[in-house]
Amino acid sequence: MLFLFAFLLAIYSNILAQEKYGFININTEPSGALIYIDSTFVGRTPLINMKIETGTYTLNLKYPKITDWLEKDVTQKIEIKENDTLNLFISFEKLIKINSIPFSADILLEDSVIGTTPAIFKMRDLLGKSLKIRKKGYSEVEVFIDGKNQNIEVNLPQQPGAESELRTKPRDKLKSVLPIAGLSLASGVVSIYFKAQADKLYDEYLKTGDANKLNTVKTYDRVAGVTLLIFELTTIIAIYKLLRE
Repeated sequence: MLFLFAFLLAIYSNILAQEKYGFININTEPSGALIYIDSTFVGRTPLINMKIETGTYTLNLKYPKITDWLEKDVTQKIEIKENDTLNLFISFEKLIKINSIPFSADILLEDSVIGTTPAIFKMRDLLGKSLKIRKKGYSEVEVFIDGKNQNIEVNLPQQPGAESELRTKPRDKLKSVLPIAGLSLASGVVSIYFKAQADKLYDEYLKTGDANKLNTVKTYDRVAGVTLLIFELTTIIAIYKLLRE
């Protein structure tokens, strides 16, 4: 029995001797990031002298404030070498959200439109720069990106008389579309009517063999085809006019 125990102990010691290890240090800015190695949670940063088997792993770091959706996880491949220490320092990419009331306003940087509210940008791309928030019918607002606030929301003052213009513009657009919509509806009804008549006459032609009925069927089919084409074109035009700014 003693011999068997010694034999098993020797095998176990040999297996342990074959395993190779390295070490890893991880720190982040800001600290406190959640650390996952191959989907296994191993702690928070800073992580000091963690012993780990040699090999290649997937490292995933989650921002300390997991409720802050503006921050993105950091994911990268790492390689652990035998008796070596891997030192990592990672800074999370800061993002900035810019919104306006009302929304769908243009965001301009040096008179070039870079987005429409609401929009998200990398903080480093806008840091120290001035942006203009502009929307038709409202006064322009300028904001300076100092890096202190990651959520910027501006209220755009309405210009005098703009409320009346904004209220009447949809009605004017609708009035211009109504005649086209009426033509579209009428052509659709005519197309359906003549197609139904053509189908009815064709059934009669099959029963009687009357060539005059067949000629009338062809005429009705042509009328139905033309009016269907008018219906489709006027519908597309009406939709385009409604959606156009």
